[in-house]
Amino acid sequence: MTLGNTGGIYITGLLRALEGLAWDENNLVRVCVVFGELASHDPGGNWTNRPDSSLATILLPWLPHTTASFKKRKVAVKTLCNEWPEVGWKLLIELLPNQHQTSFGTHKPSWRNTIPNDWTKDVTKQEHWDQVSFYSEMAVSMAGQDISKLVELIGHLNNLPKPSFDKLLGVLSSDVITESPEDQRLILWNHLTKFTREHRRYTDEKWALNDELFTAIETVADKLSPSNPVNIYQYLFSDNSWDLYEDKGNWDIQHKKLEKRRQVAIKEILDTEGIKEVIQFAKTVESPKLVGEALGCIADTDIDLALLPEYLGCEDLKLSNFIGGYIWSRRYINDWSWADKLDKSDWSKVQIGKFLGFLPFTKETWERAEQWLGGSESEYWSVVYVNPIRLDEGSYVAIEKLIQYGRPNAAINCLSSLLLTNQTIDYSQCINALLSALTSNESTSSMNRHNIVKLIKFLQNSSDVSQDDLFQIEWAYLPLLDTYSGTSPKILENRLANNPDFFSEVIQLVYRSKNAEENTYELSEEKKKIAKNASLLLREWKTPPGTQDDGSFDDNQFTSWLQSVKDICSKSGHLDIALRHVGEGLIHCSADSNGLWINRKVAEALNVSDADMMRKSFRAGIYHSRGVHTVDPTGKPERELAEQYSQKAEDVENAGFHRLAITLRELASSYENEAKRIIAEHVSLEIVM
Repeated sequence: MTLGNTGGIYITGLLRALEGLAWDENNLVRVCVVFGELASHDPGGNWTNRPDSSLATILLPWLPHTTASFKKRKVAVKTLCNEWPEVGWKLLIELLPNQHQTSFGTHKPSWRNTIPNDWTKDVTKQEHWDQVSFYSEMAVSMAGQDISKLVELIGHLNNLPKPSFDKLLGVLSSDVITESPEDQRLILWNHLTKFTREHRRYTDEKWALNDELFTAIETVADKLSPSNPVNIYQYLFSDNSWDLYEDKGNWDIQHKKLEKRRQVAIKEILDTEGIKEVIQFAKTVESPKLVGEALGCIADTDIDLALLPEYLGCEDLKLSNFIGGYIWSRRYINDWSWADKLDKSDWSKVQIGKFLGFLPFTKETWERAEQWLGGSESEYWSVVYVNPIRLDEGSYVAIEKLIQYGRPNAAINCLSSLLLTNQTIDYSQCINALLSALTSNESTSSMNRHNIVKLIKFLQNSSDVSQDDLFQIEWAYLPLLDTYSGTSPKILENRLANNPDFFSEVIQLVYRSKNAEENTYELSEEKKKIAKNASLLLREWKTPPGTQDDGSFDDNQFTSWLQSVKDICSKSGHLDIALRHVGEGLIHCSADSNGLWINRKVAEALNVSDADMMRKSFRAGIYHSRGVHTVDPTGKPERELAEQYSQKAEDVENAGFHRLAITLRELASSYENEAKRIIAEHVSLEIVM
């Protein structure tokens, strides 16, 4: 509901107009019908004001937004339900008692005196009771024997007035409902039992239903109870176990009780229907893995033979989860001897690999993978779910296998887990995993940026790692090493600052030479990636040339580096762009040991007559380094910066660097002009307002 290409929401104005009209009793019925039609065509979306929400707000029992009498409001709701039943039903549900309702009001008329001066929005307890009783009664009547509507009303049982409560239970226990097919009754029974479970846990709360009402609900639930155990026990196998706990208190005890209930349920299905029905049951529940676990606790050799190896490697995800839970549980109950005693002579290598993949990711499983699979170990390592929690230093074998069989990202996650628990890490294995991941065919979802950055930082802080290896890793993962990750490419930045050949090479990777002829050929994807990395490295470069490993500054090295860059880039046709990046990088130089705010050798380089490009870039670098900032309407921050750089200009001029001083005064002037602009814009805005 947008207007043309502008994206404006025209419906908002219409809704506000209708809300204003609804304050008049004479308009209410017609307005509700119009709202109903609008709601029936509502396509949904992100804008907050909607026709159905306007309707509910106008008719709120505890805070109506109309001067119409309750008698007229009843007429409006009945008319709406007549003409637009689905909209009317949704409205009735919104008007039922709800402890969490809030209201932001509706639009009031601005020019018409629709609302009398003596009108009050207060609603007495009796008036409120009359309204909710009417809407509740109407909702139960409208639901009739519609299963979906009855389900919605079950969710409001604890808020319904007693007459409507009794009427709803009467409908649910009627012959028409109780004698309906089991699959229809099952829906109602599931919601009733869920309602009672949730509320039984809080019987000591003020808002809880009393025992008499609970008993009434449970009596109706018993009448709707399915006879098929498959239907009775489906709810027990949900991923959200907490909802199934029957009491409050010790969660561990509650969980054990729930596990026992699940085992009893599966045993009943197994005893009455057989293993095939248990398998079918697993396909109908939310968590088939829990069915497998429960079955594993009560199974015997016959069930092992019925399930293994037939269901290993099946494509049905639910059955795969079921058999996985079964294998995990059987090994847990019977220890490793169970897995070892199974007759696997007729199993394929694929089936053995799948079987091992459902066992714990521990040394015991890895050893069996080597023994049972021999040269076909990939059948295990390529499919196993890698859980890096609780790994120890003996996990080097597993990490090596993951790298070997094309799972370097999984290996990285394991190494990160070892690092987190302060265990020793093999540097060469870490480097191998990071480099192997660059060409891995693993799913991108297996790549964990945080773990990769942690490992790179670990390698950077070690003196035992080859600088060439670290250089290769930093270059490959350069996009991850930014301000947000808290890790910078130290080796790359130091090489830029100390190796003029490397700096010049990076410049040439990004920019075309002035000496080159114009061409239109398309770069390969690999060259584009290299150029992108080189550009990123230059943009984030914060280590000025001449900076040593210990942070000190070597004047002679700086001078030599700069001259070499000039010589190399002059020949290649990249001098101007190289000096631009040098100028931007020099803003990170430290103060001079003699007290000047900038190193004298750097100031000297910026001051020479042919260093105009470096000075301009130096000024631009300072200006852009400010980043995102809050605008002060007084212009105070900008005036302070203007004063700061005026003083710095004075200092370098007194030190003999007059050209650099001119550049800094230009910067100070730009800050002063910015302050004037901010103040002028703020004054103009105040005048308009």
